[in-house]
Amino acid sequence: MWDRQARLLGDRGQETLARLRVAIVGLGGVGSIVVEELARLGVGELVLIDNETVDATNLPRLLGAERSDIDKPKTDLAARSATRANPQIRLTTVPRRVESPEALRELVVCDWIFLTADSHSARHWVNAVVHEFLIPATQVGVKIPVSPDGGIGQIHTATRLITPGVGCMWCNGLIDPTELAIEMHPEAEREQARYVPGVPAPSVMPLNTLAVGEAVTHFLLASASLHESDDDLGSVIHLPRTRERHLQDPRQSARCRWCTPTGNLGRGADGELAARKAATTRS
Repeated sequence: MWDRQARLLGDRGQETLARLRVAIVGLGGVGSIVVEELARLGVGELVLIDNETVDATNLPRLLGAERSDIDKPKTDLAARSATRANPQIRLTTVPRRVESPEALRELVVCDWIFLTADSHSARHWVNAVVHEFLIPATQVGVKIPVSPDGGIGQIHTATRLITPGVGCMWCNGLIDPTELAIEMHPEAEREQARYVPGVPAPSVMPLNTLAVGEAVTHFLLASASLHESDDDLGSVIHLPRTRERHLQDPRQSARCRWCTPTGNLGRGADGELAARKAATTRS
């Protein structure tokens, strides 16, 4: 079954994929493509995390989605797609928000994490797991800016590596503390806390696919030790309207609370996230 790609990865590379436990946080338009590609590559186990259900506007972008899937958990759809792609795959589904104890317990025992949920709370908690438990992650996203008069700005896709101890999402200004505080409240309170009602962002499958292809290719090459340089930890920003690609090296604050030895780096069960998880479980 894996003959064609094992010609690139080698038998050991293919076996490595089969031994990996990979989480996908967010199973929307981007996450559903990640699930499909990882399953078809032969990744041994996927952890699927998302608390939302499918609605009609999701159908054009969720791989394998049908109208009968409306109102079903996105975790169910992702699990079905993964099993169709690879009947031998092992799956753990968590239909909860990423900061839930159930989700965090699964995340901290993964080998890699794909962050495909576009929320500041998801960024914060995945960032914490990466640095406390030394688990690499990739953030995958698409930004389509639209002005009030309908003008389209500079579209970009982002594939950002989150490497333990090498700058974090806080250091690089990718988490807004105000938005994070709002998102940590129940849904009704979140809406009341915003002065401007939320407007769904544009989203189309080809741009999602562009971002995912970059992210999963890097994961694949890293897993099989096929990168030409082990120091290639930069992020890729792709501007499809001008066909430009830019590499961004991560920045690191000397006293960062998360990604430095004086903070939570490598503290595992003694870190802030683990302590909060335990407290939440007890309560």
